[in-house]
Amino acid sequence: MEQQTSKHEKVKQHLQKEITGGYYEGGDKLPSEQRLCDYFDVSRVTVRHALQNLENDGLIYRKQGVGAFVSNQTYKSNLVRLTDFSEDMRKAGLESSSRLIDLKKVDPIKEVNKILDIRPDMKLIRVDRVRLGSGKPVAFDITWLPPGYGQLLFDEDLTTQTIYNVIEEKYEIPIIAGSYRFTAVKADEYVAEHLNLDPGDALFEIDRCSRTTGDKKVYFQKRYYNPEYVSYVMELSRKEDSEEASSKDGLPLKTFSPKFAK
Repeated sequence: MEQQTSKHEKVKQHLQKEITGGYYEGGDKLPSEQRLCDYFDVSRVTVRHALQNLENDGLIYRKQGVGAFVSNQTYKSNLVRLTDFSEDMRKAGLESSSRLIDLKKVDPIKEVNKILDIRPDMKLIRVDRVRLGSGKPVAFDITWLPPGYGQLLFDEDLTTQTIYNVIEEKYEIPIIAGSYRFTAVKADEYVAEHLNLDPGDALFEIDRCSRTTGDKKVYFQKRYYNPEYVSYVMELSRKEDSEEASSKDGLPLKTFSPKFAK
């Protein structure tokens, strides 16, 4: 899985260098996905992942059925790159791993089924994991998937692989978007036990729903971070005396990323 991840990073870095180095001008069309696949000798999902990252960074924009185009230099993206736990840990210089607590089929949950846009009577696949950063219990995840996606996980080693890796890299189902909700909560007994905390201790909860093409929901996840180890840092962009600075939409969001204590 690490090899596949490095491939899409390699494609992204190559294209980013060409875009920022002046090889392309604003509005220029990038080579087709198939040409990029042939040139880099990678799969289509790897190319799409790289292009999605470039789009999130504001360097390109895409037109459905037409292709990818280089953004004008004045273009500012208000999107934040979608990452998974292993990517966050790697950036923080920590080794990621997981301790699988449970993987099973469960009865429908009205709220979760609604979020996943599946029938209210459809059973779910639930995955409970402790997420480790260099051996420390950094977070606890509870993830629900529709059975069509969840069944793909039963033969996988989820202690060393992420759901993101399995779904996207092995089965070539691209995770192209996600919605987040951030909340401060108190740990219940179940979560507190696995994070070596006391019930009632403060946690940072992130509810995340990830989507693939066609706006299909792949999974809904509740992640409980131990605030001792993680904080989120926001960087905004503002230019004095510019239209951007006075925009009614506020300051464009450049980055919103987790910072981990080692």
